Amino acid sequence: MTSLDVVKDQTLKLRAMIARLVAEDKHRADVIPAGWNNNLRWHVGHLITTPHLLTQALMGEPLTMPAEYRALFAKGTSPAGWQGQEVPPLDTLLDQMTACSEAIFEAFAARADEPFPQPYTTSVGVVLATPAQSLLFSQAHDGIHLGMVMALRRALR
Repeated sequence: MTSLDVVKDQTLKLRAMIARLVAEDKHRADVIPAGWNNNLRWHVGHLITTPHLLTQALMGEPLTMPAEYRALFAKGTSPAGWQGQEVPPLDTLLDQMTACSEAIFEAFAARADEPFPQPYTTSVGVVLATPAQSLLFSQAHDGIHLGMVMALRRALR
C-alpha cells in the first residue's frame, strides 16, 4: 500500500466512525447545546466541504460539491445563519461524507504530488503545497471533528 492509500484507508475509517456516531443521535442532529456554535449536521457538512476546499479549490479546479455547501458548512459558518436556506437532509450528508472522500482520493491519486498554483497556510500554520499534503491534513482535521462530535453527543445527553 502506498502512503496515500494508507491515508485514504484511515480517512474512510474515521468517517465511518463519525457517520455511525452521528446516526446514533439522528434525532438530535440539529440541536445546538448551550455554549456550542454548531450541531451534528453542521459537522458532517463541514467534513464534506473542507477536503474540497483544500484540494480542488487550492488546485484552481471547480468544486464537485453543491455550491451552497460552502455557505452552509465552511469554516466560520454556523446553523445560526441557516434561516431561510435549504439545508440537505442528514442522511444525504452522511452518504456524501464518505462518497466525496473516496472521489477526491481517486481524482488526485495520479497527481497527489502536483504543486498547487500557490501554497496555502492553514489557520494552525500548516503550509499545504500539494493535494497529498491537503489530504493528510484533512485526516487530522477529521480527527479533530471526531472529537468534537463525541463531545457534542455528550453535551446533548
